[in-house]
Amino acid sequence: MRPQPAFVTLASGVRLHHRVQGPMDAPWMVLLNGLLSDTTMWAGVLPGLTQRFRVLTFDSRGQGKSDAPEAGPYLTADLAEDAWELFQALGVARPWLVGLSNGSALSLELLTRHPGAFAGAVLTSVMPRIDFAMALKVEHWARCLELGGPLFQFDAVAPFLWGDGFLEARHGVLRAYHQVVTGGEKPLHGNLHQIRGTLGWDIRDRLGAIREPVLLLSGAEDLLTPPWKCLATAQGIPGARFEVVPGVGHAYPVEDPKGFVAKVLAFACKEPAGIGR
Repeated sequence: MRPQPAFVTLASGVRLHHRVQGPMDAPWMVLLNGLLSDTTMWAGVLPGLTQRFRVLTFDSRGQGKSDAPEAGPYLTADLAEDAWELFQALGVARPWLVGLSNGSALSLELLTRHPGAFAGAVLTSVMPRIDFAMALKVEHWARCLELGGPLFQFDAVAPFLWGDGFLEARHGVLRAYHQVVTGGEKPLHGNLHQIRGTLGWDIRDRLGAIREPVLLLSGAEDLLTPPWKCLATAQGIPGARFEVVPGVGHAYPVEDPKGFVAKVLAFACKEPAGIGR
């Protein structure tokens, strides 16, 4: 039976949408969405993960079915604290964190702010800060959304998000999906607050405090967070592992869900949960 969507109201009054799937007695795993996405981005990986883990998926503020407050922007650190409050409300204990892009940034915030609270992390397409080049891209995307709406913004972002072959084969489907996730009757301010909330984020000086096992994955065709920027993140985390995955772009869990699940399970199931390096 497909789980029904549920909501938790945070102390701030913001309601976060979430789903929990998998065996009651299994270890926890939390999947953290990429920017301008929602829980549906994990559809391809859930069947492979929920056999071994109790999996929490959720929408950050401004995403999917969660609230999108008028006040913004939604800073990365604040979204991480929203997530932490959600974990406490649901009784999520010592989970593995699995993030994509901005979800990986949230994971790094959680790992550095709450040491010892996590079993480890598998992070895809992550960089240690929003540098000048990324800030230019981010502001361009925001302006495209303001001037032309979700589909105009999609065409500006798409070449950065997926590998060439995947994008060429599925452009129409991806475009329609983006329109559903970010468009429709939803006000644009939530999307804009998500985008602009990333500006100025920098965690380089805190990465050395992470002691949990961490695997960082980078698509060889990722133009948004290219492998050398992901490598810079790995170099700042003691004992972190780093792998470049051929044939995929920025959104590895979407492009090759089975391959992604295999990487996650090989790392998470081999590492002694909760033992840092």
